[in-house]
Amino acid sequence: MLRAVIFDLDGTLFDSHYDWKLIRKKLGVKDAPILSYLNNLTKEKKKKSYKLLETFEQTATEGAVLRVGIKKLISYLGKKNIKKAIVTNNSRKSVFYLMKKWNLTFDTIVTRDDGVWKPSGKPLKIALKKLNVKMEDAVYIGNSDMDRKAAEELGIKFFMLREGKSAAELIPIIEKFIL
Repeated sequence: MLRAVIFDLDGTLFDSHYDWKLIRKKLGVKDAPILSYLNNLTKEKKKKSYKLLETFEQTATEGAVLRVGIKKLISYLGKKNIKKAIVTNNSRKSVFYLMKKWNLTFDTIVTRDDGVWKPSGKPLKIALKKLNVKMEDAVYIGNSDMDRKAAEELGIKFFMLREGKSAAELIPIIEKFIL
């Protein structure tokens, strides 16, 4: 029985425009996941790099728009008493800015500030623990391979929300898991 839906943030709840190629270039990141790369830097270089990353995030966050169908999906989940969470590699500051701007509430939020990030399944595990929900009673909705990998590592059901699709299209699929 479905008791919780966990959402990714950027590209899933919101359309945010990041120039990942430019960000990687400015940070000096080649192939590794950005956060893994930054975490292995010296303390001083890490601090500078995170500050630069946060500048890019702030710009993208300020221009972010709610994804089509999200309000309808969130409202549906609320009516069904299904808990809602966010798991994102973004900063807590960016998440709370968006929650306030778009008047959204979630039962729990896990960000990179919690010390873990995708593609690891650990952030999802933390969210489930905070929600007091078993893995088999939850689904994760994301828009990237990184999201899919995190879900697979943990073994949680995953729904890919493709670009250009309305989040409301997931309601009939989610409905099947509520029974």
